[in-house]
Amino acid sequence: MMLHVAPMRYIHERYFGGPACPKCGELMMASESSQYLGRCKVRHNWVCDGCDYQFKTLIRFTAAHA
Repeated sequence: MMLHVAPMRYIHERYFGGPACPKCGELMMASESSQYLGRCKVRHNWVCDGCDYQFKTLIRFTAAHA
């Protein structure tokens, strides 16, 4: 499995939430799996349907305060 972290830099990601494959550019709609890594971090594991390239993204977010 590749340990490459792909930056989320394409405009469509803002609307659809998934990255494009860093190898072939195909739009990814859903991750293969996700892991909660603790406070405010989620890792998504992606596999491209077009070229089978595997990569990971790490999402960091701030906790909402009531």
